[in-house]
Amino acid sequence: MTQDPFGDIPLFREIQRLLAAGGGPVNLEIARQIALAAATQGSQDANIPAAVTRSFASGVHDAEALLAGYTRRPVEEPTRSRAVGRAWWVTETLKAWKWLLDHLGRRLTETLGAMGPESEADNPMGAALGQVAPLMMGVQAGTLLGQLGSEALGRYDWPIPRDDDAQLFFVLPNIESLGEDYGFDSDSFHRWLAVRDTARHLLVASVPWLGSYLRSLLREVIDAMEIDTEGFERRLVELQSKGPEALQEGLGLEAGLPIAHTARHGKALERLRAFQGAFEGYAAHASSAVMGEVVPDSQRIDEGIARHTQSPSPADNLLSGVLGISMDRGWETSGRTFCAAVVKLEGVAALNRVWDAPDNLPVT
Repeated sequence: MTQDPFGDIPLFREIQRLLAAGGGPVNLEIARQIALAAATQGSQDANIPAAVTRSFASGVHDAEALLAGYTRRPVEEPTRSRAVGRAWWVTETLKAWKWLLDHLGRRLTETLGAMGPESEADNPMGAALGQVAPLMMGVQAGTLLGQLGSEALGRYDWPIPRDDDAQLFFVLPNIESLGEDYGFDSDSFHRWLAVRDTARHLLVASVPWLGSYLRSLLREVIDAMEIDTEGFERRLVELQSKGPEALQEGLGLEAGLPIAHTARHGKALERLRAFQGAFEGYAAHASSAVMGEVVPDSQRIDEGIARHTQSPSPADNLLSGVLGISMDRGWETSGRTFCAAVVKLEGVAALNRVWDAPDNLPVT
């Protein structure tokens, strides 16, 4: 590589400063800039009307009381909620998911470290990988979070635990956009989302091992990935020859790491999907049991959301390409069927025993 391989291109005019300030396996500064640009399209988060905040808070309060009664799961303290914008989601999620992004960054660095001769003299490209890997991970993370930030409705849209204050939040611009597309009544849709996410939140808050277990599943998915080193070498050659243009070309929805899927990765994904099926199935079953008392006209929203989630979204595809976490909505449907069957045959108490320990979870 030349001493200044990136040149003076506006998008990356501060690339050398960013490279020097990476400070870890993922260049978080470039990830933040890319994610904000993609999610907000240059706009600022608007002020959230007080009436909207009250609408979500009321829905969460009503749902929590009904869900606790139906599921018989304990509520230690009232669930707090807030409505937020896309910029807030991007900024806070980058921090909240740092534990997982760093894990992937270290995995990538290990893979790159194994490429080529061990001697820096025999492998001049390898000498630059310590800086390039965090940069490329920053680009990947920023592209991913930018797309997710333009689709996210709330806290639990994707199965990644967050390091934060555990507060429920709802991404108002995306909710308004989706509501307009399907013609939902705003207040009813707010309360519908409040029921859905409060059901998920109740489970997370009342099962002590759930968060750490899910983290272990996600780490195993990443550890089981094999990065296609030949594919990655081609990207490095493009980076060397094209400079930032090669990075700019990687910001599209097809961006992702060149992952070579293996049998071990497939098994890790199966365990993650089985957990997610049980988690989403339980929450969906509990939500449907109380939804009519919170949102009397919920059928139209139920049908609209079912259509909306029928096919993988661009965010789902990027999640698979960057983190190797492919979502399968069929698992959620199976989980819901399983939960309904258990409750019908043996009652909610029997279904709750699934969450006594990880070994009780249904398997493939």
